[in-house]
Amino acid sequence: MNTIYSAHKVLSTTPLHDHPYSYDEILVKLDSEKRKYWILVGYDCLWEFGAKLRDNGIKEEEAAVFTNPTVGDLYFQQVSDSLKSAGFTKVLRYNIPDGEEHKNWEEFTNCCNFLLENFPESGAIPLVVNLGGGVVGDIGGFAAATFRRGVPYVQIPTTVLGCVDCGIGGKVGVNRGNVKNIMGAFYQPKLVFADLRLLDTLPQRQIRSGVAEVIKYGVVCSGDLFDLLEKDIEKLIALEPTTLRRVVNECYKIKADIVSQDEQDKLGIRNVLNYGHTVGHALEMAAEYRLTHGEAISVGMVAAAKLAVRLGVCEQSVYERSKSLIERAGLPSHCDDSSVSLDLILKSMARDKKFSNGRNLFVLATKIGESTQREGIEQNVINDIINSLLY
Repeated sequence: MNTIYSAHKVLSTTPLHDHPYSYDEILVKLDSEKRKYWILVGYDCLWEFGAKLRDNGIKEEEAAVFTNPTVGDLYFQQVSDSLKSAGFTKVLRYNIPDGEEHKNWEEFTNCCNFLLENFPESGAIPLVVNLGGGVVGDIGGFAAATFRRGVPYVQIPTTVLGCVDCGIGGKVGVNRGNVKNIMGAFYQPKLVFADLRLLDTLPQRQIRSGVAEVIKYGVVCSGDLFDLLEKDIEKLIALEPTTLRRVVNECYKIKADIVSQDEQDKLGIRNVLNYGHTVGHALEMAAEYRLTHGEAISVGMVAAAKLAVRLGVCEQSVYERSKSLIERAGLPSHCDDSSVSLDLILKSMARDKKFSNGRNLFVLATKIGESTQREGIEQNVINDIINSLLY
C-alpha cells in the first residue's frame, strides 16, 4: 500500500497577516431558495472557520471532526480552537486511516459508531466537520447523511482534489465489492470552507493528482480554463496563490452550476463530470490503488480523447493538446504497471455504476471546452484503445 498523503512541512498556527481576510464566495443553489449553501475560498483563514459557521446560520454547539492522522496532526487543533471560540462546547476528533483503500464499509461503520458512542442522547445533533481530502469527505459525509437520518456537515478540503471536485456536490459514499462509490447518498453540506494555504503541506504527487480533475474541467467544460492551464500549469503545480485561487474558483463555479442543474444525477447533465472516469475508475481499481485517483483519471482522459478521435467526434488536436497538458502536469498518459491487464480493467468497467445493459457510458470531448456522451460503442474499439495505453 502506498501512502500518498504525507506532509512535508508544518505551517505556523498563526495568520500570516494582520489585516481582515477576504473571501471569494460561490453559491450552490439547489431546487429551492432554502436549499443552498456557500463555498468560501480564502487563504490563511482557518482561524476564522468557527466565526464563518455562525455567519452562515450554523447553530450547533457540538462537533465531530473527521480527519486522518496526518491532516489532523497539522490542523485539528486550529479547527478545534476556532470552534470553541465560536461557542462550541464539545469538539471531538476521529481519524480515518489514510488511503483510498480505507474508503470502505468497515470504516464508514466505525465513523457511525463514533457518532453514536459520543453523541448518544436522542436529541444530540452534532455538526460533522470533514477535515481532509476525498476519502474523509466522502465517508464523513455519508456518516452525516445516515446518523439520525441526517445531521449537518461542512467540508474543509485539504487537497487539490477536495478543493476542486469531491468537496462539493453532495455525492457521499464508500467503495464496496471492488466498485467505486457503489454505496452512498446525495447529501449536501451546509458550507464548504476552503483555506488554500492548507494545500502547502501536500507532497507533489498529491498536488499533481488533484490537478488531473482541474484538467478535466478544462477539456470538457471550459475552453477558457484550458487556455489558462496551458499558459500557467507550472504555476498551478507550484501552488502560486493567485493562479491557484483563480483556478479553484473557476472549478467551483463550473461544478456549482452543474450540480444546481442536476443535483441527483438524473438528467445526464452531471455525467460530464465523469470525463475520463469510465476507464480511469476501472484502472484505479484494477491497479489496487497503486495509482492515485488523479493518475488513473489522467490515463482515462487520454483514453477518452483517443476514443473520440477514433469515432470522429473530435479533431486530432483535442487529443494532442489534452495529452500534452496532462504530461506537462507530471501525470501519466499511459499505464506502465505490468500487473494491470485489459481483462482486469474490463471486469472493473463492467461493475461501474453507469454500466447498464452491457454498455458503458463515455463522455467524449467534441472540442476543447465542449463534450457529448456515447454508449454502445463496439467492444473491440474500446479494447483497442485501452490496450494502446498499457505498458
